[in-house]
Amino acid sequence: MYSVKCGGILSASSGNISSPNFPGLYPYNMKCVWLIVVAEGSSVLLTFHQFELEYHDTCSYDYIKIFNGVSEDEGNLLGTFCGNTSPPQFTSSWNVMSLLVVFRSDFNIGGRGFKAYYYSGKTVEDVFSGCLVCRIEHNPALTFMVILPVSGECQQALSAPSANFTSPHYPNIYPNNINCHWTITLAEGYRIKLFFNTMELEDRNSLSDKCDYDSVAVHDGSSEKDPLLGCWCGSEQPRSLISKANPKPSRGVRRRRRKGGRPRTSRPQRYSVY
Repeated sequence: MYSVKCGGILSASSGNISSPNFPGLYPYNMKCVWLIVVAEGSSVLLTFHQFELEYHDTCSYDYIKIFNGVSEDEGNLLGTFCGNTSPPQFTSSWNVMSLLVVFRSDFNIGGRGFKAYYYSGKTVEDVFSGCLVCRIEHNPALTFMVILPVSGECQQALSAPSANFTSPHYPNIYPNNINCHWTITLAEGYRIKLFFNTMELEDRNSLSDKCDYDSVAVHDGSSEKDPLLGCWCGSEQPRSLISKANPKPSRGVRRRRRKGGRPRTSRPQRYSVY
């Protein structure tokens, strides 16, 4: 397997990355950037096996950032991680054949760093188990984007008539500072019906009464710029959601974990189509 000391472009079908000096203490004032690129029609799957960075509640000192794509654009940020809790497994989006991994250390207090493995795989239509229900009714087109935690992968494109997903590490507590996307895509002539069985996220901000910390959002389209159907947190029970006729054949679910109180477990979710 191919490895680099501190950053680089990785194009092999599999390989590993690690912090400088791993498994020894990593140096201060480092910035390492790895771009993982795989063949067209494939996705990047990234798994962390060891992880020990300086802890901070907002990961402001030493951290790893993971981006979907080739740039450090905040709109493509999948998550920021620090401390001793390994990030969840990540998969690049169905139409993006790359992941960008950025490691940064400050001027003091370090750790043993991290080691991660990656490999390329064909885009998977459905690898989920659990429960968020989506059904499809006959209609000129369908599109759905949900933002919520999943089990295992944190980026997924779904195209099967039914599937389900859960938060990373379910049924255990999900990690901090993650941004997960699920895009549900089906053939023209249908629409998606999405059911949330149960939910347990961090509660609303008591001052603003908004979901400022952990949240699940559903968009009627393939991106966060499409119409927002709803945003939830805490133990709220979203109603079932149905996509509208739309020329874009996809719908998205997004889940964000931001700084805040104690993270909780997100229950399984499922969708199906008819």
